[in-house]
Amino acid sequence: MNMNQVGKFETRKIMNDFDAALIRVFGVNMLDAKITRHEALSAYDEVQCAHKAAELCGVRRGLAPQAV
Repeated sequence: MNMNQVGKFETRKIMNDFDAALIRVFGVNMLDAKITRHEALSAYDEVQCAHKAAELCGVRRGLAPQAV
């Protein structure tokens, strides 16, 4: 993701939304899933949605969605 086009506050919002979605879907946060900010922002750049980016990164890491 080209960080020159995204401000620090927008990046922080994306990361917070990404982490929250990762916790909702997989039950782990970014630290526990070993997902870096760069990976998260790259996934966000692909799909333009924090929730979908979290799902994409979780699947790439081999995480299983939580049963509801």
